[in-house]
Amino acid sequence: MAINKLQVLLYTITLASIVSVVLGDSLLSSLSATLCGFVTTIRTIIGVLALALFLIGGVLYAIAHFLPTSLDYRKNLMGWSTAMIVGGIIGLVVVIIAQPLVTLFIQTGSAAGGSVSSIFCP
Repeated sequence: MAINKLQVLLYTITLASIVSVVLGDSLLSSLSATLCGFVTTIRTIIGVLALALFLIGGVLYAIAHFLPTSLDYRKNLMGWSTAMIVGGIIGLVVVIIAQPLVTLFIQTGSAAGGSVSSIFCP
């Protein structure tokens, strides 16, 4: 029996809702503090990595246009630099989406009976 990712997500949200109803606000506030720490870590580590990928990819892309080497090496270097820039964009998307996902998760858990409506991580 194959379980896809959406079913796992729905089961996890349902389980979190049931646990929050049974254990009350103490678990939800503890969970929100943990998720807030997770968001802060994501913002720090992935944000720095995304910036580094942007800078290194941009420099390599510029260097690739001025190299007087063979066409194959230039194409490889341009491919690597483009992949780094795309990786930086994906990293920024993860950093931007982390806070709304935590807020959605907490709101889903509090809709089942908790009193915490949203959370904002500084």
